[in-house]
Amino acid sequence: MNDVLRKVKRCLAVCLCMGLFMTTYQTVSAQENADSNIMQEYLKKVAAGVEVYPLLDEEGVFWGYYEPDREENVDSVMPRYATNINWTIGSYQYGPGENIYTLADGDKIYVNIAQSVSGTSYIGLFNTSTEKLTVFTSTKTTNGWNGTITLGGLSQGTYRFAISNQSESTITYTGYYSL
Repeated sequence: MNDVLRKVKRCLAVCLCMGLFMTTYQTVSAQENADSNIMQEYLKKVAAGVEVYPLLDEEGVFWGYYEPDREENVDSVMPRYATNINWTIGSYQYGPGENIYTLADGDKIYVNIAQSVSGTSYIGLFNTSTEKLTVFTSTKTTNGWNGTITLGGLSQGTYRFAISNQSESTITYTGYYSL
């Protein structure tokens, strides 16, 4: 049953991204910007059967993709920033980190974060310029994350990494993220 559900999710994700790609084709092809490369990278992974999820905001704008169960390559170049977290976030609240980053298309955020109790949670980015939180619904979990976020199509600004707790319980999040 899980395999069928996973295949249906992949099919829907491909259809959604193709629709998004087709509706923004003129803008993307005219600008030849990095998010078109990230979109192409995402579509290739989907076509190859890799488990990936699009990062879409509330308006359906593509921000990149999330690839679960990918380990950070410790033999590669050291990340420019890494931090351990131990955040307690109340019911239906969000917690942006204290650190502020200038992020660019193609940046990767590696996450390995556990939850103290089961509950619906999402990863997001808090834009410090606009003071707007963008929550990525495809990162929904009830037990934490271990994977890679690849960013594309970012609006100009500085960001804080954020977690949104959308459950009835207060949850403590522990682990790390690096970029």
